[in-house]
Amino acid sequence: MKKVAIISDIHGDFTAFKHVVEDAESQNVDEYWFLGDLLMPGPGTDSILRLLNSINTTQMIRGNWDDFLFEDILSISKQYIDEPQTTYIVELLQYTFNHLSTKYLNQMQHWPIYAETSVSGLKILLAHNYPKKDFGHELLPYEKQQNFDELLFQKPYDLAIYGHTHHQLLRTSSNDQLVINPGSIGQPYTAWQKLSADRRAQYSIITFDDTGYGGIDFRKVSYPIADELNFAKENNLPFFELYKKIFDDGKAFTHDNDALNEQIKKYNYKADVLKYLDQLAKFKENI
Repeated sequence: MKKVAIISDIHGDFTAFKHVVEDAESQNVDEYWFLGDLLMPGPGTDSILRLLNSINTTQMIRGNWDDFLFEDILSISKQYIDEPQTTYIVELLQYTFNHLSTKYLNQMQHWPIYAETSVSGLKILLAHNYPKKDFGHELLPYEKQQNFDELLFQKPYDLAIYGHTHHQLLRTSSNDQLVINPGSIGQPYTAWQKLSADRRAQYSIITFDDTGYGGIDFRKVSYPIADELNFAKENNLPFFELYKKIFDDGKAFTHDNDALNEQIKKYNYKADVLKYLDQLAKFKENI
């Protein structure tokens, strides 16, 4: 029998991740599969990579937020500099580059956006979203069946395991192949108000046995959110006030222009981003 902890969407929340690992170890898991979105908007950087590498993580997938680290910031920012999301992302990237060791950045750059593996005779797809598209909203739990069929029918997988949507999920394709999402460690989300106060970190443990798929345990782990916020404050995390609000109801602010503009104006983030981009441009000129 093999027990695999499926972890995803940590989003820089080191405190949540640390407590998830403690819970998984108490369940005697054999290995970990990570499905992407390791960093941002939370403060964790090197601490998260050290922990991820210290446990038996045998699969590491790159998510859409991880991709931000390797995009051409200068060309994209010049084109979209007047959009508040640009200031938000670039300010977070500046923080991340200032706190992340080069060896970890190089490690993440080599992660694929999907992988295939086999356990107990089962062919398994691991992806952040779709195998060749690690962003988008096609696989939210309430989307049409065809979207989930497309995830599995490209090849005859027995299981597809993905992250990205921040919802724990177990369903099937039209052919009864299994589709699993472990939920989010750092930013679990639900639009249903009576459930949205549950800020526990989410992950899942899948058991494989001689028959094949032995079952799944969707787990939720409590952790001291105050410790995470103190960690963020001590490290001068940009957009700290918005990060703090995420823990109130789980809503992210990446596309909330009003909330972003309020913080950008209050803390003069756009001027800081323009200064950072100017420094990057000068550095590239001198290479």
